[in-house]
Amino acid sequence: MRPASEGPPEVPGGPAPKLGIVKTSRRWILYSLLRVGIFAAILALLLALKVEPWMAAVVAAVVGLCVSYIFFRPQRDALALSVARFRQSEKRDADSDAENAALDLRETATAPLKSEGSGEAHPEN
Repeated sequence: MRPASEGPPEVPGGPAPKLGIVKTSRRWILYSLLRVGIFAAILALLLALKVEPWMAAVVAAVVGLCVSYIFFRPQRDALALSVARFRQSEKRDADSDAENAALDLRETATAPLKSEGSGEAHPEN
């Protein structure tokens, strides 16, 4: 992992994202506002064209998803990279570690019960 002082992170298969030095919370907010803004603009346009409201909402959601997938790749990659770095970082508190350990213990304790199936009798051959 590269130190933060080296500048923006590199994205595999492309240039470094322009949002590389923005904090993770701001990336979430920016990316979410971009997507909601595209949805709202398309919805407003369709409603102004007298399209049925439910149909306008569906079309706006699909078109907004496509637009954000095609045109917002650098923002999405920068956000994904920052989330991955956060997940791999050493910045974890004892409470989260204890909770994760308890959940892991619970999963291993109930694993044999889940693998027994639906409780139906299986004939032996």
